[in-house]
Amino acid sequence: MNPSAEISTTTRKRVRKARRPRLQLTHLGPIQSADVSFGDLTVIVGPQATGKSIFLQTLKLLVDRDHIHDTFKHHSMSFNDKAGAFMEGYFGRGMAGVWGAQATLTWNGTAAALTDYAKPTKSKIRYERMFYIPAQRVMSLPGGVSQNFGQFNFGDPYTLRAFSDAVHDLIQNEFGAKGELFPGPNRLNETLRKPIQTHLYGGHRLLIDDKDFTKRLGLQVKGQAKPLGFLSWSAGQREFTPLLMGVYWLCPTTYRRKTGNTANESIEWVVIEEPEMGLHPQGIAAVLLLVLELMRRGYRVVLSSHSPVVLEMVWALQEFKKLHSSELSVRRILDLPATAEAKKIALSALSKDYAVYYFERDGSVRDISNLDPASVDPSEADWGGISGFAARTNEAIADAVNTAAAPPKRKRKRQQNAASEGSGT
Repeated sequence: MNPSAEISTTTRKRVRKARRPRLQLTHLGPIQSADVSFGDLTVIVGPQATGKSIFLQTLKLLVDRDHIHDTFKHHSMSFNDKAGAFMEGYFGRGMAGVWGAQATLTWNGTAAALTDYAKPTKSKIRYERMFYIPAQRVMSLPGGVSQNFGQFNFGDPYTLRAFSDAVHDLIQNEFGAKGELFPGPNRLNETLRKPIQTHLYGGHRLLIDDKDFTKRLGLQVKGQAKPLGFLSWSAGQREFTPLLMGVYWLCPTTYRRKTGNTANESIEWVVIEEPEMGLHPQGIAAVLLLVLELMRRGYRVVLSSHSPVVLEMVWALQEFKKLHSSELSVRRILDLPATAEAKKIALSALSKDYAVYYFERDGSVRDISNLDPASVDPSEADWGGISGFAARTNEAIADAVNTAAAPPKRKRKRQQNAASEGSGT
């Protein structure tokens, strides 16, 4: 890695901290009001159907408006400035109505109408700046065979089609002649590869199998002559592999993925929806290590998540920063050795800015970035509902232990009080 590149990226990050990107929305689908300022890593949490994906897809549209229109045009799709048709093509079939008449949008202080984004501008900035890894990523590899943009149907979300197209190009062209995809030595260093090998692939090799005249992914198990077909893998392996392909795409030998004519015209943002899908906590930790590597490379990362492991890491990193802890603390929670690459990732994580937002069922969006378990705000104290079940379980067990240890009369009194609380009397 070029040292000057790292210095340049660090300088850029300091500037960006002073003016965090900000998106304000009202009346977008289930979202009644949202005001989100993005850190170097931003995590959004909340129950299903509270607007998280719509919010993230809108962010992608704001960042990459002209590139999106150019992509549709490249694939012979023209909406003739019809906002409803574009919304169906971009967000997905049936989604044109998410943007109501009362909706408002302000991006970095500038108000706009989302319907204005249904047509391109004459801007000279046409390169892609945000890479989006969607929750439906497993659909990019049906049967282990990659799909290009045009193989999907109109009304399939743009973010899925664009992601699948990038994975398809990677597998068919960049890696097409190499055979082995993991653990290959040229994409990720040993610090990043080892947790993946241990916790996600179990020592097996990910490769391209072209024996049936079609390039498809296979998992080579030691002692077996033929690789396992995609549908024979574990659910977690099927969910993780397209995410790994996305990380490969984002981590070329240069610092960041170039998408324009110059080195500065590159991907700046990365969105990953539900990186934890199908994974054991140790596998989630391996994915979070990849997230920290993306941040070290200078990407601004946004995650949506339902996993307590993700928020535990964010909470720990913020506590380490407050306590002026060393990189050793970061390596301990991620179980990393004292290698030069591991130390770089850990030090980088301590220099970053973190934010967490909770999308509530009532349509509001709340800043819970402090993740303070003692907060008077229940949504922050239980981390947007993610840690609430564990907290209630601990309280119930503690009460049960105290009740079991109490004298008979006091035990009956405790049980009567608990019954009264349960009945609401």
